[in-house]
Amino acid sequence: MRKCSVILFIATLIFGSQSVYADITVIRYPGPAAKTDSHFEYIHELLAEALTSSANKYQLLPSKATMQQGRAVHEMKYGTGEVDLLWSMSTDEREKVLIAIKIPIDKGLLGWRIPFVISENRQMFKTIRTLRDMENYSAGQEQDWPDVKILEHNGLKVNTANSYEALFSMLEAGRFDYFPRSIMEIWKEQELHAGKNLVISQDIALHYPAAYYFFVTPSKRRFAEDLNNGLENMVRNGQFEKIFLKYHQGAIQRAALKQRTVLELQNPFLNPANMPLSRSELWFQP
Repeated sequence: MRKCSVILFIATLIFGSQSVYADITVIRYPGPAAKTDSHFEYIHELLAEALTSSANKYQLLPSKATMQQGRAVHEMKYGTGEVDLLWSMSTDEREKVLIAIKIPIDKGLLGWRIPFVISENRQMFKTIRTLRDMENYSAGQEQDWPDVKILEHNGLKVNTANSYEALFSMLEAGRFDYFPRSIMEIWKEQELHAGKNLVISQDIALHYPAAYYFFVTPSKRRFAEDLNNGLENMVRNGQFEKIFLKYHQGAIQRAALKQRTVLELQNPFLNPANMPLSRSELWFQP
């Protein structure tokens, strides 16, 4: 039944009680700007499970236009109806204008980054021991990702692109030196870009406090409550952890974080006091 729910979601799924189909609320999420979304199946299975017991009924649809994070946040902030639901890295600013469902769906994994480099530079970070050692190297990021300011705040050079897909070609062309990606993303991305001259560095990891939340537009408070309640139920009954490990346990093992030099970064854009850090069951620990 759970697998069927995910498939139906992709084709446009109605969540909630199946006995009555009146009063269905349409919830729109951003049409992906990238050709592929490495989180797609995981996110949709979480949503399917979280909303399956809701007494209210929801139809989840992509936005009519593809859009990047910055535009999606803008549309949700002003309640245009173009986007109602977003999953992204949190910042204090986003939490001020949107409803943050404060169950980190990544368990903090988005803050654990390992880099793509071109194959000729696979040994480039072999002698790196501190952040200062990274000052001569430039990272690539999409221009409206929160990571840009986090990396720059920690003294790292960043080159930006207008689109996610362009970053892989830019790295291959030498426009920057490395492309740091979350350990929950990078292995799938390696498969999807197997034709490019890129490898995953085995020597370092960047880490900063991060939380990957569902965000809901303020005009859809009932949906936000139903989603929050569903996710909390999943945490209590173990279903959240089960689905998390289903999609990410292999990536965690492959990352071999204990064998890497970990460079700790500050995240000045997310106040730790606003994070549910006291709930250890919500966070990954290497």
